Amino acid sequence: MSIAHLADTGLPFNRKERYFTGTVLPMLVCADNFAHFGRLTELVGLGRIDVDARPASANVQFFTEYSFVESVVGEAKARFPGAPVKKDTPDVLIYIAGPRRALIAIEAKLYDRPTTAALNEQLAAQAELVRYIAGRLDVNAASIAHVALLPAALASEVGELLVTTVTWERLLETYADVAPPYFLEVLRVALARYEQLVAPRTAWGANTEAKLTGAELHERHHAGTLTTLWMGRQGGLDGAELTKDIASGTWRSQLYECSSKAVSNRNWFTVAAFAARIDSARP
Repeated sequence: MSIAHLADTGLPFNRKERYFTGTVLPMLVCADNFAHFGRLTELVGLGRIDVDARPASANVQFFTEYSFVESVVGEAKARFPGAPVKKDTPDVLIYIAGPRRALIAIEAKLYDRPTTAALNEQLAAQAELVRYIAGRLDVNAASIAHVALLPAALASEVGELLVTTVTWERLLETYADVAPPYFLEVLRVALARYEQLVAPRTAWGANTEAKLTGAELHERHHAGTLTTLWMGRQGGLDGAELTKDIASGTWRSQLYECSSKAVSNRNWFTVAAFAARIDSARP
């Protein structure tokens, strides 16, 4: 018997990203009561920061699958006034209270296969929240690490992103001599079977890098955080389909094909032109 054998004969191997961010990752980086946590801070570019994880004197908060918006209740509302209302929290958020204050935000992917544009859109939206939290907690910009944690194959596929990329393979190597052997092997098996378990490439049009709702496009255009500046709809900007979307209000939830590059196609137009149509249609 082995973990690899069980993957073939027992329960189907877990493909859920939240299992790896919520279980496997903490088992590695928090091994031996956070004794090796400084390896993670070095890996994400902050240099070595050791933490105190003893319950009575702890100076670290380690949250996975965290929703900041849903957590700002009661007394926290006073400490975080004007907090962003969008649910754009990274998969892992770590706050170190001192003596050097630091904030680590990790957006992880394993078997999901986003395009570069789609991943950058997600990271850009998260960056706004990360900056807000850092400001409220008095964390210096130099002590903020916002990273993408990706399999090496996906990192190669998406190329350079808006934030630093760290690979699962590098994380595995970093903790190979100290983390629990069971969870190290789970991650090894997960990475060894990447090509077998990864989601297929999305069958969108040749020009499409991502799909975003009209509400997301409109909001991010006005916020200046949009990286996909072109969008498509059958018939183009003045076509019957988009006209119907705007008249009915369904443009808010309608998914539109998007691209960071100009597309020479009558069905494509700029998000700026789309936003102008929306704004002019409002009373």
